[in-house]
Order: sequence, then C-alpha cells, then structure tokens
Amino acid sequence: MAFVPEAPAAWKLLLRGGGAMTRSLRDAGLGFDLDGAGRFLAPLWELIKQKAAELAAFLTGLLAALGKKADELFPPETRSETLAQWVRVGVTVVLPPALGALVLFWLARCCCRCRCCCGRGGGGGRTMVAPGRGGVRMPRGAFEGAPRTYFRDLRAKKTHIY
Repeated sequence: MAFVPEAPAAWKLLLRGGGAMTRSLRDAGLGFDLDGAGRFLAPLWELIKQKAAELAAFLTGLLAALGKKADELFPPETRSETLAQWVRVGVTVVLPPALGALVLFWLARCCCRCRCCCGRGGGGGRTMVAPGRGGVRMPRGAFEGAPRTYFRDLRAKKTHIY
C-alpha cells in the first residue's frame, strides 16, 4: 500500500476533519491548501523513494563483494581452523598488551586527578603531616604560606580543607 499525498481521502484519514481544516485555513486567508501541499511534496517523495532504492542496491552489492572477499581469505574448507588460529593469537598476543595499556591509562588518569601527585595541590605536590591533626597529610605549601593562620584555626578547632 503506497502513500499518495495527492489523494484527498488520504488527507482525511491522516488529519481528523481534513476537509474542514483545509476550508478553515483557506477561509482564514492564510492561503494554505493541504491538497496543494500534497502536490508540491509528491516529487520530493518520489525522489526519496528512488534514492532509498539506489542505497539498497548499493548495500546489496557491497555485502556481496565483502562475502566474496571473505571466501577468498577464508576458504570454506579451512575456515574454522583459520579463525581458531586468529582467536588464539588475539587472546594470547593482542589482548594482554591492550588490557595493560588500558590499566595504565586509567592509573595515569587517576593520578593526574589526584591533588598531591601532579602538583595541583597547594604546595606544588609535596605533602607533610599536619601538626596536631592526628597524622593527616596536607600540602606543604598551604602550611608554609601561613603557619600562624594554620595554628590559630587548629586552636579554634576549625576543620581545615585543603
């Protein structure tokens, strides 16, 4: 069943009260006619159908060519042995370095986000044990920049956020 935009019955099925809508738009002086719009869009619809058919033919030819190439590379007699050998090589040779590179990437990413590893902390990356805070580490630059303020906040029992 093909959609024909020129058929007035199709407009009535698509739009509830299609004829009344066309009349009301025409009577309102908007100059819009749904039947005319269907005749205007019909060539565009035909072009879309033609291009879709061309795309389907192209994809069919492409898949056929890929199938022939696969049969050349993997003849049906030795296909299972060849694929099994490729899987063994992939699992033993390619997979471990790929997983190792992925782990190293995630570790480097985590380390660069850390405040004390890459020098993004207050003290250029060097840390020290915070005096009077029970072994908590803090950026050395934050303490050396204002030690008086640090001890004043410590005595006032303020939490120190680095």
